[in-house]
Amino acid sequence: MYACGPERLLQALAEAGAHWPEDSLHTEHFHAQATQLDPSREHGFELVLKDSGLTLPVAPDQTVLSVLRAANIDVQSDCGEGLCGSCEVRVLGGQIDHRDVVLTRSERDAQNRMMVCCSRACGDRLVLEL
Repeated sequence: MYACGPERLLQALAEAGAHWPEDSLHTEHFHAQATQLDPSREHGFELVLKDSGLTLPVAPDQTVLSVLRAANIDVQSDCGEGLCGSCEVRVLGGQIDHRDVVLTRSERDAQNRMMVCCSRACGDRLVLEL
């Protein structure tokens, strides 16, 4: 269909319009670029759930969503790939490694919400409002 593939075209379009006002371009993605965690390239971190009073370890091969579910914390999720935004959770502390395609640049820069199905911590700890 496209010589360079639809995802590369979307990336080129985003790069070409990077100087436009943030809400000028809206694209939809139908699959994530990388959905599998590579434990050799990830690091573990601590997940603090402020409302629940729990502190949970997240291993390099685990998603935040899988750790939350294992602890019986109910979080909505549909796609599991960072495409739909249904697993969005408020972040109270820590720096987020955003891996979704839902949030805008300014929303990512605010560092106050994340998609727990795919995004991770940049550092050693994230504090969530759960």
